[in-house]
Amino acid sequence: MHDDIADPVLRADGELARLIAALDWSRTAIGPIDQWPRNLKATVALMLRSPVPMVSLWGEPGVMIYNDAYAVFAGRRHPQLLGSNVREGWPEVADFNDNVMKVGLAGGTLTYVGHELTLHRNGIPEQVWMDLDYSPVVDDEGKPIGVIAVVVETTAVHRTRQALEESERRLRFLDGLNNATATLGSADDVLGVTARMTAQHLGVSHCAYADMDEDGDGFTIRGDWHAPGSPSIVGHYSLADFGTLAVQELNAGRPLIVNDNARELPPAEAKTFQDIGIAATICMPLIKDGRLIALMAIHDRAPHIWSDYELSIIREVTERSWVHVERVRSQETLRASEARLRRAQEAGGIGIFSVDIDQDLIHGTPEFCRIFGLDQCENLPAAEVQKLVLPEDATLISDTDRRREGTAALDVEYRIRRADTGEIRTIARKGEYEHDENGRPVRMVGVVLDITERRAVQRALEESEAQFRTFAQSMPNQVWTAPPDGELDWFNERVFAYSGRTEEELRGTGWANIVHPEDVGLAQDRWASALASGETYEAEFRLRRHDGEYRWHLSRAIPIRSGGGTIMRWIGTNTDIHEQKQAEVENARDRDRMWSMSQDLLLVCDRDGVITDVNPSATRMLGWEAAEMIGHPILEFIHPADRESSRAEMERLGSGATTIAFENRYRTKSGDYRLLDWTAVPDGDRIHGIGRDITENRSIARDQERIWTLSPVLKLVAQPNGTIEKINPAWTDALGWTQEQTSGRPLIDFVAETDSMAAGAALERLMLGGVRTDEEYAFRTSEGGVRQIAWNFVAEGGALYGFGRDVTEQRGAEEALRQSQKMEAVGQLTGGIAHDFNNLLQGVTGNLELLQHRLEQGRLDGLERFIKGAANSASRASALTHRLLAFSRRQPLDPRAVRTNPLVASMEDMLRRTLGENIELELVLAGGLWLTKCDPNQLESAILNLAINARDAMPQGGKLIVETCNAHLDSAYAARQREVRPGQYVCICVSDTGVGMDADTAARAFEPFFTTKPLGQGTGLGLSMIYGFARQSEGYVKIYSEVGKGTTIKLYLPRHRGEAADEEEVPQLSGEHVSETGETVLVVEDEPIVRGLIVEVLSELGYRAIEAVDGPSGLQVLQSRRRIDLLVTDIGLPGLNGRQVADGGRAHRPDLKVLFMTGYAENAALASGFLEPGMEMITKPFAMEALATRIRDMIQSG
Repeated sequence: MHDDIADPVLRADGELARLIAALDWSRTAIGPIDQWPRNLKATVALMLRSPVPMVSLWGEPGVMIYNDAYAVFAGRRHPQLLGSNVREGWPEVADFNDNVMKVGLAGGTLTYVGHELTLHRNGIPEQVWMDLDYSPVVDDEGKPIGVIAVVVETTAVHRTRQALEESERRLRFLDGLNNATATLGSADDVLGVTARMTAQHLGVSHCAYADMDEDGDGFTIRGDWHAPGSPSIVGHYSLADFGTLAVQELNAGRPLIVNDNARELPPAEAKTFQDIGIAATICMPLIKDGRLIALMAIHDRAPHIWSDYELSIIREVTERSWVHVERVRSQETLRASEARLRRAQEAGGIGIFSVDIDQDLIHGTPEFCRIFGLDQCENLPAAEVQKLVLPEDATLISDTDRRREGTAALDVEYRIRRADTGEIRTIARKGEYEHDENGRPVRMVGVVLDITERRAVQRALEESEAQFRTFAQSMPNQVWTAPPDGELDWFNERVFAYSGRTEEELRGTGWANIVHPEDVGLAQDRWASALASGETYEAEFRLRRHDGEYRWHLSRAIPIRSGGGTIMRWIGTNTDIHEQKQAEVENARDRDRMWSMSQDLLLVCDRDGVITDVNPSATRMLGWEAAEMIGHPILEFIHPADRESSRAEMERLGSGATTIAFENRYRTKSGDYRLLDWTAVPDGDRIHGIGRDITENRSIARDQERIWTLSPVLKLVAQPNGTIEKINPAWTDALGWTQEQTSGRPLIDFVAETDSMAAGAALERLMLGGVRTDEEYAFRTSEGGVRQIAWNFVAEGGALYGFGRDVTEQRGAEEALRQSQKMEAVGQLTGGIAHDFNNLLQGVTGNLELLQHRLEQGRLDGLERFIKGAANSASRASALTHRLLAFSRRQPLDPRAVRTNPLVASMEDMLRRTLGENIELELVLAGGLWLTKCDPNQLESAILNLAINARDAMPQGGKLIVETCNAHLDSAYAARQREVRPGQYVCICVSDTGVGMDADTAARAFEPFFTTKPLGQGTGLGLSMIYGFARQSEGYVKIYSEVGKGTTIKLYLPRHRGEAADEEEVPQLSGEHVSETGETVLVVEDEPIVRGLIVEVLSELGYRAIEAVDGPSGLQVLQSRRRIDLLVTDIGLPGLNGRQVADGGRAHRPDLKVLFMTGYAENAALASGFLEPGMEMITKPFAMEALATRIRDMIQSG
């Protein structure tokens, strides 16, 4: 017992228990042992403890698990078979095992007795005979999950039985031959009868005998027997003509054996045989005094693989025949008679002996000598024979003293060791004493017979019987046996367990007592019929269980025959089919229900077309009652124009053909006709048909064809890979390509090059099935043009269906409209900008003129008021440009820490004035709201824009809620959205009760110029600017809307963890920004006013400023030897941009410090990846104080 095996169920003695535990089963279809189902483990445990060779095959692959006894049977294929798939493990019988798996996994059983297979278990082909039984193994739900097989090899038994049968056949033949020739007086008669009987016994076309000429080459066939249709070959021949092989073998005293002369001999030699009608030959030579003197041969007109049995027969017949002939020729009738007697003895394998008791000498016949392996048996001392007996059997034979006393056993069996070969043989001896006149034993006479094979067969049969009973006890079925008379004499334990009866109660005909009274007559009649005919017995009947319940069983029995065909025994099984029978009853009910409830017309008629039955649908479909149709020919109900074709189809059915999709018209009781589509099959003398009413379907099909032909929609049918099979005329009308030009070509061939990649990707998605709508691509026309086609595709039923609309003109009109709307929006925008800028410029120029006038008058008091007025107007102009850049998403923001709640609260009055009196405003401001960092002016603008949009969505009034809260967007949510980072946000939520938006409108809401308002009432820029502000502030905007229920827009701005900034004051230049050592700053700016201001500020602060009007002039300065402490350059320069100038300067001055100026927020946003060490960026417009501070800090930084 392998205690180290983890699973206790699989612990067992033997090698296989260890191998099973050690094998990596996870590589097989059944998985590791700890995942095996209970039934699998139980089956393996049963096998491991069984002495009978057993193997289980699991799952559809048939994964093999077997026991130690099966490992012995598997030979050198073990242990590789363990865990292999059965079809691969035994490839030479893969088809056989494939059938086993199909039957077993379908719940069936298989039994083979004495089944012959050719296996390669030891590397070479080997014929084996086996008793096999296959049964399914089911799981807890009764579903087959594997097959268990009991494998009992009976090769030795078969071969022994075959040898015994051949021996018996041989003896019968030789005995018959001896009897047939015993009274013949001439050699020719003997040879003639021998030739005939030998040829007929072996089933060959010729048997002939010949004498050799003195020259050793010529020979005369004196007589032959030839089968009907074969010519006689009597005549004179030359041995050399039959070839070198014949001359060599026959002169050497060896038989000439040719299985197929056309394959084994040179053509010329083979032709000699073929000319006399011979294809295969065994020719036996007779050698005397070293010379070939005679021949005896068997021939066949067809190639023939000669067996050892056939060779032994012709050899023995030849030897005996020539001996007999010689004796007939040389001796008188008495000697001939003795010779026949001796041949009879030899044919029967019987040795005759006599023992002279006084002299203790044995006189034996030649067969006696052959049996004991002695050279001669005349006057042989008895001790010479007695010493051949095995020591353990010495007491069984007669010795000198017991022979003299007359007490030696006369009928005994003992074993000897042959004198010539040393082979151990079993001998049966029968004898009797001859007495003198005084009654004293003087002679023992008797016979001996070699019964070695007979005893081996007997032992094999006993072993086979024992193996069968072991196998039968392990089967899940009830098993029983009977002798040829049919009286049952053995049962396995399952019979007793099921019936509760004893063996005595069931033996003979007692088994009938447990058969249901209604079934016993059938069971007994069929059993009697099988016994009489020798055919397989099969019957279904109910057997009484021990608890009184009767259950249906299938009983089957097969006869076991001897080699001669005699029935030796019957082996039967009873299989419980109770559930199957109940299912059959249910199936019959289902068939009846289907007959009654089917909406199709079900009809049965005979071969002449006379209706024998119809289902109720005949009335529903045609109006005829069943009684009005049964007994009438089908043709009575068929339209006259369809009768000839229907009659021809009936003739086809009568010949055994099957009808599929045959259409004809049937007359209804009201006189109308219905078109029926028929499927029909012949079954014996009946024809069964199913007719489906397709009258409406055919009408629909015609309508569909008209729609296909007349529809302006482009339609196509293609294979799943996109190869076009069919197009409608609209395709040709739109694109010019005809059916012939299109069919068989890929759809992608017709897509314009600009859209081919996108269309190819869409087609790949379609291969997976589903619908793709609004897939719009440019398609090539046959004349070289392009048409814009909007497609809907459906992949269904192994085909691709496409529906397309030519939207070329529609898309052109839409584009023209968009351009018109954009131009209108731009006009409105520029008009508003001009108005605002004129106002602002008026404030700047007016204050400057007053300032100039006061200075000219020398009035210096109150000048600050005019300066501040001009500065405020400039600041408002800056705010206006911020809004314009927000629209273009290039606005340089002024982000700072913002408290959102105070900002929203400060807008309440402005929002109420904007919304009007019929819209209610509610502010819901969360406590503890986090800070955020953004441009507060842009945030105000965004909230105001959202309020205006909400107002326009509530023309009849409503409610607007502005709500603030803290929000956390987790990674899962961020992964589902585009351009969203997980983290903490301040959320400003603006909700209205307006008309709402559908999903398509909401998806386009942030597109510039997209608006749902009537022409002239909106530019489509508001939400686009809000989106730009949110993205520049690293935030996110989300729309929630439903038609008729309002809209909610949530603006998410990232949380800021710093402190809120105080109100900024306009910075003033001070002395702390003054240069200490007169550093040199290179200013590169293409705008003269801006450049002049910067140079002026630098000069006032003590810096030395060098001016450059563009990139190339600035780079020229940097490439000179002049001192440059800092480069201040605009990014957007003509010629070389600011970054190119800086990179060129650093090529000569690696430590050059650079301050970039830009008015575009996208440049600022890219600063982290754009700037290198020693580089900084400042956005326009900026205060001079801010510029001075940045310059001072950069120069002092090292």
